[in-house]
Amino acid sequence: MSKFHCHIRDSAIDFPISEDESVLSSAYEAGVELPYRCASGYCGVCKVRLTSGNVNMDHSGGISRKDIADGYILPCCSVPLSNIEIEPVSSC
Repeated sequence: MSKFHCHIRDSAIDFPISEDESVLSSAYEAGVELPYRCASGYCGVCKVRLTSGNVNMDHSGGISRKDIADGYILPCCSVPLSNIEIEPVSSC
């Protein structure tokens, strides 16, 4: 059951997110495509900036401590603790 919402910054995209599944899974269930590769926190391809709200992130090394301190998360291994807003990161 969806308890929260995720808004993608600078867009009209808003979708329900569940406290018992990852932000990435909730996005795909809502038809919102976010880039990803491993979907388990290793590669970092899905990295986004969390601009509002809180998540619990249990990653497997795919994000640096600096990135976390700068407000980035991996949606594949983050579950929401509140409504959130994310900002996609440009690809290299």
